[in-house]
Amino acid sequence: MFAVFCRRQLGLGVSPNDCYVFVARQFRVPQTQSFFAKSCSTSVCENVSEKKSFTVSYLINSCGLSPNDAVSASKKLCIESPEKSDEVLKLLREYGFTDAHHIPKFVKKWPKVLLARCPTLLPKLEFFRSIGVPLPLLACKLSGYPFILWRSLENSIIPSYNDLKKLIGSDDKIVRLFKRAPTIFGSSLGEAFVSAKITMLREKGVPESTFVSLVMHQPALLTSSKEKLFTYIDRAIEMGFDVSKGSFVDAIQVFVALGESNLKQKMEVYRRCGWSDSETNAAFLKNPYCMTCSEENIMATMGFLVTELGCEASVIAQCPVLVCLSLEKRIKPRCLVAAILNEKGLKKMTSVSSLLMLGEEKFLKSYIEKYEKDVPELLDIYLGKGGNEIQWRK
Repeated sequence: MFAVFCRRQLGLGVSPNDCYVFVARQFRVPQTQSFFAKSCSTSVCENVSEKKSFTVSYLINSCGLSPNDAVSASKKLCIESPEKSDEVLKLLREYGFTDAHHIPKFVKKWPKVLLARCPTLLPKLEFFRSIGVPLPLLACKLSGYPFILWRSLENSIIPSYNDLKKLIGSDDKIVRLFKRAPTIFGSSLGEAFVSAKITMLREKGVPESTFVSLVMHQPALLTSSKEKLFTYIDRAIEMGFDVSKGSFVDAIQVFVALGESNLKQKMEVYRRCGWSDSETNAAFLKNPYCMTCSEENIMATMGFLVTELGCEASVIAQCPVLVCLSLEKRIKPRCLVAAILNEKGLKKMTSVSSLLMLGEEKFLKSYIEKYEKDVPELLDIYLGKGGNEIQWRK
């Protein structure tokens, strides 16, 4: 059996010493000929090769790993019999893990879970279900972050939950937080750690409700250093954001997503599109997310609104959310409908921003359904199924 294993791995015609070197490298045993002669008898090596072969086979056939992933994972564990591993897989399936997606990903990241004791895993899985985490969500997140189940239930997972409960309240919010950032349950928060941040935020005039909102939208801030958090807060206050408003939370999220250098770069893009420094700063205060648009989208949207429709750049700066709208799915189709109605003398568009900010249901009623008898093809044109013979007019 050992000879067969060596031929499979190294090819025909290998010497006993070559076989020993291969086994030594795979299983990290001393590479000395005397040790081989005394300790690696044919029967021992056959036993080792059989266990490795079985492990690889089990990982492929029972866990869905690819051959390469199975060989890699087999270096971290040795499955002597399938009973214990079968129990682990059965338990995972009962908690929403699927053979097609979750189990291969989970086992690849944490092969030794197959050697874990179900009485150790079960209470942790059951805890997350008890607080309302849906099983599909549980399987999705834990397969991506299996280290959460390495943590102690009593010393880490439950204390983290208790700290979050005191801070944000309901289990529904905690489940939403788990969906957004499951790794928060693999971190040791500590009541003193959280309280210290809240205390220092109060000193800066930031209400606790704002901090809760920040945690819900940017959970990483909960485990980040106080210095990093306060840098963002000081920057937002310095720019003129009101700490009690939702835009303050939005600004912090933009700082986290972009960083100072990228934010300055986006502001420069808007200046090239015709905004002054004061208009750029005012637009950021009104809608911080306008800075998260890509440079390509900013240039295309501003170009269309200014060049094709004749809007003033300064007017767009007063309603910066327009730049966040989809150019191809919202702006152009709606403007096309408005242009057709205007061409036929049915409806005159008085404000681009009003047209684009109108809710979808109201837009359909006011611009499509109201004129379907006059322009039967209008809905098809709006949905991109009709022709476009109308030229944009300033």
